[in-house]
This record gives sequence, structure tokens and C-alpha cells, in this order.
Amino acid sequence: MKGIRGHHLFCMALFTGHGYSPAFTENMSATIQALQSGEPLRLTSGPDALCAACPHLLPEGGCAHGTADVARRDQAARQALTVSPGDTLTWQELRAHLLSLDEASFQAVCGGCRWAAEGLCSWALLQKQLV
Repeated sequence: MKGIRGHHLFCMALFTGHGYSPAFTENMSATIQALQSGEPLRLTSGPDALCAACPHLLPEGGCAHGTADVARRDQAARQALTVSPGDTLTWQELRAHLLSLDEASFQAVCGGCRWAAEGLCSWALLQKQLV
């Protein structure tokens, strides 16, 4: 069972093959494939299975892009999806949680994200991905 942090639940649903590095992209693809094939995920509150391959993961477990920002996004994601660290979800359950969101909740998690600025993350894209 893979540990996944809050905001990565959104990232996985919107993933289209772009990432911080080839290793990160490969790990993200493999993780999503495992979850879509039936492996459940366990929600974590810190670095997760995706962070393990991220070139921005700091040795002490923080994020070079801003540990406080990542923690804020994780908390907003958990609140928006009504999940808590330690909860387990299937891919289908995650999709159902994401489908129940409104745009304001999405923006609370993803607003201002670097991937939004690059056109790879938006409310409209999430709606397309989940249909």
C-alpha cells in the first residue's frame, strides 16, 4: 500500500506525463498505474511515495519549493476531500471524493500552483479527467 500526501491526490488525478524530472515522472506513472489496478493508498501527512523520487525533497523531509506551502496544500486537500492521515482509499473512492468538490475547494488546494501556471492543472481539466 502506497502512502500518498493530501495534495498529491489532486496531482495524480490531473497527471498527464509532466514532472520535475524523468525519475519523478516515471514514479508518478507507476504509482498511478498501481492504484488504478486496485492497490489502495494510505493517506500520509508528510513525504510520500511520490516525494521519494522528487529532486526537490530535502534530506530532512521538507520541500525545496516551500515546506509550509506543501503542508498548507495537504491540509486544504484533506479538508476538501474529508479525509485524514491514515485513511485508506481506492482509486475509485478517490475519484468519487474529487467529483464531489466545488471549484472553490479545488482552488483552496491548487490555486497558485506551479502546474496551474504551466496550464497543466485547473478546475476545468479536473472535470475533464474525471468524466
